[in-house]
Amino acid sequence: MVTIDKLRKEVKKRLSLNRFEHSERVANMSEKLSKIWNGDTAKLIYAAYLHDIARDMPTKDLVKIVKENGYRISKLEYAKPVLLHSLAGTIIAETIFGVNDQSILNAIRYHTTGRKGITVNEAIIYVADFTECGRNFKEANIVRKISFKNLKEAVLKETEFNACFLMNKRKLIHPYSIEMFNDLLKNEILP
Repeated sequence: MVTIDKLRKEVKKRLSLNRFEHSERVANMSEKLSKIWNGDTAKLIYAAYLHDIARDMPTKDLVKIVKENGYRISKLEYAKPVLLHSLAGTIIAETIFGVNDQSILNAIRYHTTGRKGITVNEAIIYVADFTECGRNFKEANIVRKISFKNLKEAVLKETEFNACFLMNKRKLIHPYSIEMFNDLLKNEILP
């Protein structure tokens, strides 16, 4: 893997200015949360810069990358192809950026949906993406405050907000998010 400085420069070339600035803010928030929750700061910054590397890609390119790398696309992902950016980003991180650390790849892969058994690093990226300082809506502010006191509660509250938003819009909710929410309610897997 390249240094974080080299990674930052390469990512900046590949993203729009707005998307790159968002990634920088996610990296900053991840670093803050990492210090509180004993995350792996270097890995989190790496994941933060790469988490949206595929976010602005056209749907046809996301589908192509995912299929060419042997993954099946679910009915939900066909219905909401933006969900594929996490998996496509993981593939790009591995194949183009040479990331072979599974904890970085998982943080990228599950930054949108979370998953049952979410790790501290994955939870930090999940929350940092929602709460970075450019997010000024009420729900982000609430989760941001919680995230400095209780990581598990921040993940639960973010997931609750996301699910309610999707339900109110009559949109599909990814089963990984529901599984994570239920798992967190039953288990003490996060601080």
